Amino acid sequence: MLAPVLFVLIILHEASWAGMVFAVAAASDWWDGHIARRMGLVSPLGTFLDPLADKLLTGAAFIAFAWLEYIPWWMVVVILARDLYLTYFRVVADAMGLSLRTTNFAKGKTFVQMTFIAILLAALICATGTFGNSLASLGRGISSGNVLLWAMAAVTLLTVSSALIYSYDNWSVLRATTMRYIFRRASPTMRTGQKTI
Repeated sequence: MLAPVLFVLIILHEASWAGMVFAVAAASDWWDGHIARRMGLVSPLGTFLDPLADKLLTGAAFIAFAWLEYIPWWMVVVILARDLYLTYFRVVADAMGLSLRTTNFAKGKTFVQMTFIAILLAALICATGTFGNSLASLGRGISSGNVLLWAMAAVTLLTVSSALIYSYDNWSVLRATTMRYIFRRASPTMRTGQKTI
């Protein structure tokens, strides 16, 4: 729900408000997962919605940053394409009753993306001069220099790598879903009635 609010605040150059909204969204996302695990309330729907919420939040921020030309559009498109691919993969696998493995690498990718967004928002807040001229110069340097471009390139590379690793770790499921929905026939394991995991 906060993803579109974050997008609007960023493109309106309301960096301070955007930073607060992002902090609330990120904190509530973590707290939700923590409570669910602690109280044993983890569900298949929650397992699907939790990473989807992360993708919506980070996607909204990346699109807004590209809109304002802080980062290249093509990098954002690559990240969004990865997210769409994995979301569709999960939906199809769930429809077939197949389980997917989630690795710590994917969780690390989300953490890096969130950190990148938080740093850029902090830089934009500093660039307004709220915390003095020194931090204003630092903020402008971060938000307009080559450091930002290289950092975003690293985030993009990490995001693509996580998709490749996720696909490799779930290769049997990917093969089964591809045979079923693209080639319109069941894989050998599916024909024998075995569940591919």
